[in-house]
Amino acid sequence: MASKIMLDKQDEVETSVTHEDQKMINTFGRLNNRKHELLKQKKYLEEDLEKARDAQDDIFLAEDEDIKYKYLMGEAYMETPKEETEELLEKYINSLESDIEKINAELESIAEAHKELKVLLYGRFKSSINLEE
Repeated sequence: MASKIMLDKQDEVETSVTHEDQKMINTFGRLNNRKHELLKQKKYLEEDLEKARDAQDDIFLAEDEDIKYKYLMGEAYMETPKEETEELLEKYINSLESDIEKINAELESIAEAHKELKVLLYGRFKSSINLEE
């Protein structure tokens, strides 16, 4: 957990904030908000992926080939044979994995942008600015 630290007067660096500085600070903040949104979304997708894999395992282990499975599509259930249910689950799992990969790529890009902005802003404002979480 981040703690609030007050700077001593002698540690503060008196600098005026230019329009460009403010744009960089705002960009950093927007990227930080986007990162937190993506992390929440990724957590939700990973939970869905785990549930889908569990369902896939349960269906794979089922011995009765003639059972119809209820597969949720939107807000309705449809009954499908075992083979079709396995195919639908496989497509859904692939879709979830693809979405998670996209989120990871965007998180990496945000981390790079954060790193660049931190170098610029800490170079300009020294310890007068806090860009840590």
